[in-house]
Amino acid sequence: MTEMTSRFKVINSNNTPLENSDASDSSSVASTSPRSLSPNSSWIIKYKTIPKKTESKGIWDGYETKEEFMTMHLLSIHSRRHSQELRIRELWQKITDKFKDKAVNKFHIDIRHFDKEDMLLFPDVAYQSLGNDNTWEIMVHGWRYENNRGKNWLGISVSQWVERLAKNFLSADAILYLNGSINHDRLKPFFLEDEKNELIKIKIGDKTSSFRTDQYGQFYERIQLTNDEIQKLKQQQQYNGEIITYEATGDNDDKQTGVIRLIQPRQGISIISDIDDTIKISQVLDKIRLLANTFIHPFIPVPGMAELYQKWFKNNNNCTFHYLSGMPDQLYTLTQEFIDTNNFPDGSFHMRHFGWAAASLFDFLHSQSTFTHKMSYLRFFLSKTIRDYVLVGDSGEKDPEIYGTIAREYPQRIRAIFIRAIKGETFNDQRFVKAFDGVPSEKWQIFDDPNQIPIDLSRSPK
Repeated sequence: MTEMTSRFKVINSNNTPLENSDASDSSSVASTSPRSLSPNSSWIIKYKTIPKKTESKGIWDGYETKEEFMTMHLLSIHSRRHSQELRIRELWQKITDKFKDKAVNKFHIDIRHFDKEDMLLFPDVAYQSLGNDNTWEIMVHGWRYENNRGKNWLGISVSQWVERLAKNFLSADAILYLNGSINHDRLKPFFLEDEKNELIKIKIGDKTSSFRTDQYGQFYERIQLTNDEIQKLKQQQQYNGEIITYEATGDNDDKQTGVIRLIQPRQGISIISDIDDTIKISQVLDKIRLLANTFIHPFIPVPGMAELYQKWFKNNNNCTFHYLSGMPDQLYTLTQEFIDTNNFPDGSFHMRHFGWAAASLFDFLHSQSTFTHKMSYLRFFLSKTIRDYVLVGDSGEKDPEIYGTIAREYPQRIRAIFIRAIKGETFNDQRFVKAFDGVPSEKWQIFDDPNQIPIDLSRSPK
């Protein structure tokens, strides 16, 4: 497990412990001021205020309008308050856990039906070991959480708070972003409580494994099965040989079924695709539009991308799809519905877990940890299989730089790179020239219309 542990430590590197997430709160500073540490309360200490030099960012601190400034500022305030709430809940959880132990061990009370914990399982992959054809490595990934009770410690429901914020601080001129109401279902997953150190049992076929969740309620595990066991599962479950399923059981005896996509045969083409602004319109470069497209408007597909992916799937032998995104895994269920509704090929999902230590969704998405997350997974796929890969992304984030780096590391394994230009860029744009320095020009293509992309992936696009 040492090998996989290192992989997933990198993936979670953006998260910081909750106890450090609110260091800027003035209440934490007051308790350690020189006066509070003074041995004699009658002492009088006069403080000299030194003006702080700040760089002017404009009347709205770098934002174009008052509405944008107020929206992002209040989101930041709520983030800090939510962190405080989580710390209180964590303390309360320790108290209730002790009570549970007493109830079960001393009084033999079954308290499972009092808990409201649940699980979300993300579709992952299985692949044959490079060193042993008879061994399969199965990756399981899930999130253990407790359902939100509907109110925070300020006594106001989360959905009401966000709805009030949006409607009070966006003017009539910004109605473009609020053409509809706040989608409460999209907000709920962000206010669920991560359940750390929870016992999870995974049953695949006749094999059962047990492990515990990490501090973010997540579990990432690798389970080994023999090739005979995999073939037996495929016959029993009858999912056209492309997937197998497993059962995850929580400590309250609650059960969920997870999906594993088999990367088979060994040789073939795997498509690794970004989601936001690659196949789904998100407008990640605009803070307010990103917020609106995430929490308000229906998810809209990029025209022609689903048709392109289906043609790839049908016209290229042994083609598998893997959706690699920096967006929060709290949006997985809605994103899976988007994939199904718009007829994109099924695939595995590899997203990031959002924590309220992040200043905002915008900062979370554009952080260095998103770069690290994608690099880590790309190296994982390339190092664990012998397949060739096609990488699809967009110019809104760091996809060109990420894919260029990977293409230089694995020059023989990257079949093609396709970047959707969302700002009208061209092939000769200096950013792309720099990002793909050392990568043969025939291997990468900038496009703004999916019809520009070839269907045959057996060779480079140019």
